Order: sequence, then structure tokens, then C-alpha cells
Amino acid sequence: MGYWGVKSYENDDAADALDAGFGQVHGASYDALMEDSNPTAFDDVQRQLADPDTLAASLEALRQAVGPDRPLDDWDDHDRLAFAGIVVRHAEFGVAVPDEWLDQALEWLRDEPIEWEEATVRRLSRQREIALLESRKASP
Repeated sequence: MGYWGVKSYENDDAADALDAGFGQVHGASYDALMEDSNPTAFDDVQRQLADPDTLAASLEALRQAVGPDRPLDDWDDHDRLAFAGIVVRHAEFGVAVPDEWLDQALEWLRDEPIEWEEATVRRLSRQREIALLESRKASP
């Protein structure tokens, strides 16, 4: 799995699943917004289109990539991080996340065993992600 940042969704598996989910739900409009010629920033495109359907489709794309019959307990650490990253990304954009997915993402973020090159920066980022998901859980 490739990384380009310290946020949980800044890895290839999460990015691929997010792209697949947004593409499945929004199709050609997502593709058009993601064109290099479009001046809209990447984050703004996802913020504009993120909704419960893109969350579900992204998690399903990840599940298919991991193996549709593979139980969550058998997912490896990188798969778990990608799951958490998808949930975090949607929570950042204000999408309501079902408690089941919040709980799973929180568990896996709290227990994250992955060693990062920028460990301190990742630890701080993870703390912010956990706080965000906890605040979403506390909201009605």
C-alpha cells in the first residue's frame, strides 16, 4: 500500500475505494469534476459530492478489493486503515455515518499498529480523527 500523507485516507487502498465509490454513485459528473482541466480542488469535489451513498459504495468497493467473503476479523492492518480512512473522509465532510461503521473505524484507529515514517505527525493526525469520529457518535 502506498502512502502520500499521514491521514488515514491518504493511502492507495482508501483512495482507490473512495474513487470507485464516488464514481459509482455520481458517474460521469464525478469524472468531469475530476478532469485536470476542472479548476475545482480535489477536496472540494469530494466535499461537494460526499453523501451516505458514496460512503456505502466506497466501503463496498474496499470490501470487494479485500475479498467479499473475507470476514472483517481477517482484514489486515492496511485494509483496516483504509476502512477507517473512508469513514473519516466522509465524517470530515459532514456525512452521517452509521454507528456500526463509526464503532469499527474507531476500534481500528485506536488499535492501529502500523509504523509510520512520521510517527509523531501520524499520532497527532490519528488523535484528531478519533476525536472527529467520537464527536459524530455523540451527535444525535
